[in-house]
Amino acid sequence: MCPDGANVRSICPRCGGASDDGLCLSCILETTEFMICPDQIEIVICPVCGSILDRGRWRQSDSDLDELIRNALFKEISVHRELEDVELEILLHQRGATRFVADIRLSGMFRGTIVHADCQVRVRVSRRTCDRCSRIAGRYFEGIVQVRRRDRPPDESDLSEAREIAQSLAAAGYKKGDRLAFIQDIKDVRGGIDIIVGSTQLGRHIAKTIAQRFGGRIQESVKLVGCRDGKDVFRTTMLVRLPRLRKGDVIYSKGTVMEVVGFEGRRTAVISLDKGERFFISEEEADAAEIIGDSSRARKSVVVSVDESVVEVLDPESYRTVLAIRPAGMNLESGAEVKVLHTDRGLFLLY
Repeated sequence: MCPDGANVRSICPRCGGASDDGLCLSCILETTEFMICPDQIEIVICPVCGSILDRGRWRQSDSDLDELIRNALFKEISVHRELEDVELEILLHQRGATRFVADIRLSGMFRGTIVHADCQVRVRVSRRTCDRCSRIAGRYFEGIVQVRRRDRPPDESDLSEAREIAQSLAAAGYKKGDRLAFIQDIKDVRGGIDIIVGSTQLGRHIAKTIAQRFGGRIQESVKLVGCRDGKDVFRTTMLVRLPRLRKGDVIYSKGTVMEVVGFEGRRTAVISLDKGERFFISEEEADAAEIIGDSSRARKSVVVSVDESVVEVLDPESYRTVLAIRPAGMNLESGAEVKVLHTDRGLFLLY
C-alpha cells in the first residue's frame, strides 16, 4: 500500500509507459484522427447559368471552378474538435476534363503539441441543367401581368418604364435567391403589354410597383391549368389598369386648368396653373376631366413684361407678344426664361 500523499502515475495500457490517466500523449497522438476526408466528392454545375447543386438545392454562384471545389471540400472535411489554430492547405491536380485530385494538408495545435495530417480526395465535376434554366427552356410560367390604360393606349415611354421595372425586380428577386424570379417573355399586345413571369410572387410585386408608379387598379384572376406531382397547377393573371390620366397631362376640370403631377392610390395629384395650389382629385373627377395638353410638349419662352395678374411672353410659335395668366407664387421679371404650353384653352405657363 502506498503511503498517504504519494504521487501515483498510471500505466499506459497501449505501450506500458508512464501516463497521467489512460493513454499517454504519444499514443493519443498516434491513434487520434485529426482529419476525416471523403474518398470522393461530386460538384454539380449548371452549364447554362453556372448555379451549383448544394445539398440537394440549386443556388446561384459567381465562383470559378477552383473556388467551387475548395468550398465543397471545406464542407466535407471533418477536423478534430480539440484542434486549435487549424490551417488547411488544398492542392488541386486536374486529371481530365471533369476529374481532379485534391491533396489536403492540415496543421494545428493539439493539447500543446503541433500536429499534422494529410489526405487525398478525388473530385468529379458534373454538368446538369438547373431547375430554373429547365423551366425557362420549357416555357414555364405561373403568372401574367397585363398593363393597360383606361380609355386610351399607354404611351410608349410608360410601357418602356414598365418593362424596366419588371426586369429590375426579376433580377433583384433572383439575386435574393428566388429561383423562379425570371421574365419568360414580354409581349406587345393591342392596348399595352403582357409580362409573362416565372412566379406569381414576382408577378404581384411587378404589378404593385407599376401601379404605385403610374397609379391605377390591380385586378387578379386565377385559372387551374393542370396537375403536377399530384398537385393542382394554377396560373394567375394580374391586370394593371392604369388611370386614364398620366403624369404630365394638362387638364381642365371644374373651371380650372391643372397639371397632373402624380398618383396616390385612386387619387390623382394635380397643381393648378393659375393659383399654384397642389391637391387631389377623385377617380370620378379624373375620368371626367378634359385633356387639353401635355407638359412634355412645353417650349421655352421669354418674359416681356409682368403685372399683378398677367404676364406678357414671346410666343415661341408666332414670335409675337401674347398674354398669359400669371401663376400665383411664381417669381417673374422681364427677360426671365419660362416654359409655356399651347392648349385648346389658351397659353399657359408651367411650374
